[in-house]
Amino acid sequence: MNAYDVQCNVQNLEMLSMKIYPLFFSLLFVLAIPATAQDEYLSGPVTEAQIREVKIFDLYAERYKPDPETISKLNAVEDSILVDVFMGMWCHDSKREIPAFFKVMHSIDNPLITANYTALEYKKRGPKEIIKANNIKRTPTFIIYKNGKEVGRIIEEVKVSVESDLYEIILKQ
Repeated sequence: MNAYDVQCNVQNLEMLSMKIYPLFFSLLFVLAIPATAQDEYLSGPVTEAQIREVKIFDLYAERYKPDPETISKLNAVEDSILVDVFMGMWCHDSKREIPAFFKVMHSIDNPLITANYTALEYKKRGPKEIIKANNIKRTPTFIIYKNGKEVGRIIEEVKVSVESDLYEIILKQ
């Protein structure tokens, strides 16, 4: 290898590095954006109104059609039912199941059936004390309490429908 070849190789490396560095820094920038955006998701106790500010939740809630027969059965429940809902604004399963749950809750005419909502951070990083205390492994998780006692959970996805799964859990206890 002579001096000319070495000089050509050095020039080629310099040209290559001039192309790679901007690409590398652009990639770093793009990867940093989702991390920043993920931190802007809701975290901790939230309201339905806060969740529905994200249009996909509102749109899917309006489209969902609960089964009228199962809603009638839920209306006849005479026990106190609390559903603690743990969800992620970033979670595709939450985007499917939470709007359906909203529609079911609006369709039910039974003041004994209530719900609380808790938003979890991206990849369930927090709030850690809430996640640990409620043993949350997947989102969404619906914890159903009947007269103050946990009687069941719907985890990640329903088996039949939100209203049917909810009624079956209430009924079996």
